[in-house]
Amino acid sequence: MLDDQTILFLMGKFIVGMLIFVRVTGMIASAPFFNSQSSPPHIKIMLSILLTIIITAAYWNEHPVIEFHVWNVVLLVFKEFFLGLIIGFSATAVFHAARMAGGIIDMDMGFNTATIFDRSNNTPTLIGEFKDLIALMIFLFLNGHHHLIEGMFISVKAIPLTTMAFTDSTVLLLIKMATLVLVLSVKMSAPVLVTLFLTNLSLALLARIAPQTNIFMLSFQMKISMGLIVLLFSIPLFVVITKYALAGFQDSLYTFIMTLYPGRV
Repeated sequence: MLDDQTILFLMGKFIVGMLIFVRVTGMIASAPFFNSQSSPPHIKIMLSILLTIIITAAYWNEHPVIEFHVWNVVLLVFKEFFLGLIIGFSATAVFHAARMAGGIIDMDMGFNTATIFDRSNNTPTLIGEFKDLIALMIFLFLNGHHHLIEGMFISVKAIPLTTMAFTDSTVLLLIKMATLVLVLSVKMSAPVLVTLFLTNLSLALLARIAPQTNIFMLSFQMKISMGLIVLLFSIPLFVVITKYALAGFQDSLYTFIMTLYPGRV
């Protein structure tokens, strides 16, 4: 028979494992590759359980026993899930930039014109999905999913289960990430946007020279043709930009994790 002290000790360790499981679940729910809708939910749950067992076994003695109080545990669960979400979200800046770049190109080429008339239309952009898939392949090629798992291990060691605070460094890093999305999206879409601008300029000059030409109907064919041709030839440039952006993601992820613990950064 187990005595009361042993039962309380095991209960505290169970709460530690449960909180780590919540943090891992939050990361998987928001991180690229792990949050893919093509992955069955039970696979994600099994992966969360497996990572939780490994992390809990590795840091079993480094976390204090947490007493069971309902409101205390509820607050810690919300805190851990939010922490996992922002750790996973910190790795998605490049993917948001790729989707944003594709959306800008789609809007200019006319593939996403429906959103002009219906803002509630959630139809994914064609080129945005294409660029997002390329970014995901580069992410896997650079072992980005391994870096996310390593970042989760580091977060458990660096950020205690009972402590988290947004420091000035955290806010500055979040602002930098938001700026990075805008800058990367402009870089990724720049070749096609410049080409479409020159195409529109050429069509405007043609309309002045030959007013009898149906420029409106001709513009659809010209913009789509020129946009797709330049998009095809600009894929290597997109790959290089995405590769360099994802290459620095590991250091940014670790820095972001360390800023969540006051006194470290």
